[in-house]
Order: sequence, then C-alpha cells, then structure tokens
Amino acid sequence: MSDKDIGWLLERLEDTDGVAYAVLVAADGMNPGYTPRLRREQAEKIAAISSTLWSASRAFDRETGGQGVRQFVMESVGHISLLIPAGENTMLAVRTSSPHVDIGVISEAALRLAGSVGEQLGVKSRTASSVEAPPA
Repeated sequence: MSDKDIGWLLERLEDTDGVAYAVLVAADGMNPGYTPRLRREQAEKIAAISSTLWSASRAFDRETGGQGVRQFVMESVGHISLLIPAGENTMLAVRTSSPHVDIGVISEAALRLAGSVGEQLGVKSRTASSVEAPPA
C-alpha cells in the first residue's frame, strides 16, 4: 500500500479538532503513510519509535496479565500521543496539537478510522528474501 492509497484516510483524521498529525505504522517500523503536515524524515522517525513503544507496551501487558493492549497513550508537556491498532501488523500514531484537547474525541475518531478500514490499512508480515547480503 502506498502513501497515495491511504493519505486521504489520514487527512480525514488530521481534520479532527486537536489532531496535529498521524502516521500509519507497520509493526516493523516501516511507515506506509502519513499526513501532509509531516516531512517524510520525521514520519520515518516517528514510525520507528512508535513500533518500539508498541512492542514494549505489548511486552509489559503480557508480563502483567493485561490480556492485550487497546491503545498506548503518552501525555507530554506540550501534547498527547496515541498508538492504536489499525489492521494486521499496523497501528496509527496520532499526535495532538496541545495537551488540553478533548482526547476522547480524538481517540474515538482514530479508533473509528482504524476499525472501519483496518483491513485496507493492514500490512502483511515482511519476510527476509532468500538473497544473501554480500560479505562486508
């Protein structure tokens, strides 16, 4: 799935009051899509960090018997960030424009988007090819 295929979906989320931007992140940290307010380099960094945070939250959940992660919320001094499952091996990373937004409205919009188009947003698991890397 290319950026062009899903950009319009993420733009709808970005239009929600209080959303600064969103990135669609594959579990391996590759970013298949992001909203227009981001530069590609920043979206790639956010994707890699989001993948790590999601993995850590799932490990913490397993260790504490939480029965599965619904979303990951991080409240910063200047904004709130959400990570929400959005299809097979995929999640939405959403950043708010301020820490004083209605996080319930933003979370609902992101969950609705993820739920309604989860199959379209899903990314199949990537596997290593049989081609060997050249020796260093």
